Amino acid sequence: MATTTTHTKYGSALSPSVKLSNSSKYKQRKGLAYPLIGELTTITGDITSANEPLKNTKSQGGYFSKSQGVSLIRNNLRQLFLCEKGERVMLPNYGLSLNRYLFEPLDETTFYLVKTDILSTIAKYYPIVDVIKLKVFKSPKLQDEHHLIVQLTLQILDKSLEIFDVEVTLS
Repeated sequence: MATTTTHTKYGSALSPSVKLSNSSKYKQRKGLAYPLIGELTTITGDITSANEPLKNTKSQGGYFSKSQGVSLIRNNLRQLFLCEKGERVMLPNYGLSLNRYLFEPLDETTFYLVKTDILSTIAKYYPIVDVIKLKVFKSPKLQDEHHLIVQLTLQILDKSLEIFDVEVTLS
């Protein structure tokens, strides 16, 4: 018994420019803005009143406002740098725990350990960014105290391919 395998195509083929505009290797990601609620000065309502819930102003964009692009990555990196390992409930390895390096001698070995910790954690939890440059050094202004400065240059791997800088001071 023979079966036919003919296919009929309707319409015309898409041009290469239309194919590129409709598809991308990297999709644009969206997420929740961080923090979920802004400063208390941007919220209207009486904080002491239990009867009336807090209302967010329209400038904030809602309690669960969306974020994308550079602001989303900055917010995610902020959470990553502020989170200690073991602090997240279902992700025990999430976070950087950079405070443990503050009282170590600020030499090249410590800087190398901080760099490898940051690079491996970003590669594991944020594959949408590519680290272009990473510098770790002690603060030139405050020589007596232990202050680490981390400077990152990142590129977002989506349609925009934006490059941006992030600087974090640990004290």
